[in-house]
Amino acid sequence: MDETNKKLSFLVVSPSQYLRQILKFVLETYLKAEVTELESEEKALSFLKGLSLTPSLIVYDYSPNSFLVEDFVGHLRENSSKNVRIIILVDSIRQEGKEILKSTPQMTILKKSDLPSDLIKECQNYFLETPFLNQDEFCRIDINFLNVLDGINKDLYIKIGQDKFIKVFNESESTNSLDMKKYQDKGIQHLYLGRDTAIWVIEQIQKQMTIFLNATNFKFILRTREETAEKRFEQKVLRIHEEVHIDNDFRLTIEKAVESVKALVEKEKRVEKMLLSFKENKKDYAYFTQKMNLTCLVSCLLAKELDWMSKTTLDKLIYASVLGDITLAVKPHLMKINGLSEFEKIKETLSDEEQKLFLTHPQDAAQLIARYFSGAPTDTDILTLQQHEMPDGHGFPSGMRADKISALSALFIVANDFSTYYLAGESSSLEDFINNSRARYDFMNFRKIIKTLEKLRKR
Repeated sequence: MDETNKKLSFLVVSPSQYLRQILKFVLETYLKAEVTELESEEKALSFLKGLSLTPSLIVYDYSPNSFLVEDFVGHLRENSSKNVRIIILVDSIRQEGKEILKSTPQMTILKKSDLPSDLIKECQNYFLETPFLNQDEFCRIDINFLNVLDGINKDLYIKIGQDKFIKVFNESESTNSLDMKKYQDKGIQHLYLGRDTAIWVIEQIQKQMTIFLNATNFKFILRTREETAEKRFEQKVLRIHEEVHIDNDFRLTIEKAVESVKALVEKEKRVEKMLLSFKENKKDYAYFTQKMNLTCLVSCLLAKELDWMSKTTLDKLIYASVLGDITLAVKPHLMKINGLSEFEKIKETLSDEEQKLFLTHPQDAAQLIARYFSGAPTDTDILTLQQHEMPDGHGFPSGMRADKISALSALFIVANDFSTYYLAGESSSLEDFINNSRARYDFMNFRKIIKTLEKLRKR
């Protein structure tokens, strides 16, 4: 056989069918390899003992609770050639597990959360001087793996003969409508993607890997630059079984936004000058950014005036301002709804999905902070959760009264309320907001916040 047509033999072992399919697709895209996938150490042991030659690469999704883990790893150590690469996937590992693994030089430990990029780097480095790097124009994709994706709006092909590919699916369609069974009944288990498309799919998987590991039956959301902003945003902020998730790139983007807002807070001194700047640069398409910045600046100025100057307090207000409306970012008409009373007046004009999105966005933001932003101070999620509560008990989501709302939450509620009000009309002003708010916020901690806002206005 021609050396260039040979394929490496790989083994992937994982209890997760989805993860096995991901690893198979990634490995076969970047390397000329035939991947066998098995779901348990027991089956892997039986498979390996029946082979005369050990696979060139073994990827093992380490299961610390498996009763066969020592037998399996021991077999790999004793029977594998030094030329065999053994990659162990694990995010957390007990000390006894480290002892089992560390004595085998050909074993490499990779974090599952860093897949698939670290696996690609490891394999490309290991097989760099071999003829097994895959540079073929078309890359195969298992038909079953397509079920892990939310639909590829790209060209798909069937392989006919040695080097002939026939298009069976156009990019104007969605693979969600593709009759997979029709091909499987004909004995076809693989379709083919152009190489650029295959790499694009892997990049989308990379961005959403953390979400995949935290969710069950997760489908990777594939969105292109040509999609609408709303559809692209679905790739960044995902709701799975009533939990909200964000991808890694978006988390880093938000962290950068937090740092930018911190710098802005340090520079701004006079409230009237600040408000004039927002009035002159008001743009509907940038409503999310403007409201985020305005809420942050007003809340931090209030905190400084009250001499609540700790770094923890300011960080809480900044994170809460940046993330409070994050799930509404591409729906400014929902962000502009000023509280539950206004929502009740217009809810019949909103779809069921929009109503739910608005009513749950405080919990959604709190979930995101608690799950993804370890840099945010403790209890930052409480600020976002209570951002639409009202001291008379007519807020949401919990209908809390003033005696249950902390002083810092009261400050954030007023700042958030002011931002929505101020960006709503050309004639809005700080003076009018204060005059209209005295009665609404004539409760406990809220009185102090309104008096502080008055002091800021007089500067």
